[in-house]
Amino acid sequence: MILDGEGKVLLMHRNTSGRVQWELPGGKIEKGEDLAQTAQREVQEELGIMVAIVKKLGEKSFEEDAFTMDYVWFLATIETGVPTLQEEKFDALQYFSWDELRGESNLSPNTINLVAAYFDKSLEL
Repeated sequence: MILDGEGKVLLMHRNTSGRVQWELPGGKIEKGEDLAQTAQREVQEELGIMVAIVKKLGEKSFEEDAFTMDYVWFLATIETGVPTLQEEKFDALQYFSWDELRGESNLSPNTINLVAAYFDKSLEL
């Protein structure tokens, strides 16, 4: 999770035939990576920036498309670069306040879980 100077959360808008939703940068762990390395690599691949992991914020497992998804959320700061979409499956970037996120109906399941964790105070900000 990357925040701007006002505490707004950066999300990417996925626009594919299978999914149209706002989501956090992220992806699958590769062999030999730890979770923080995966987060850094995925942000670089998706947004073209280098980030520093500040801390682990929380985690959540849930069912999606008949699979168990295990997500770990990290707070990251931008070290170099400006967030720019690097993959064609995304068509927009936007920073959202937590209140805007609470009212947004087009969030990925993972992002819904993050927002719920923020409002129930279980997110370790």
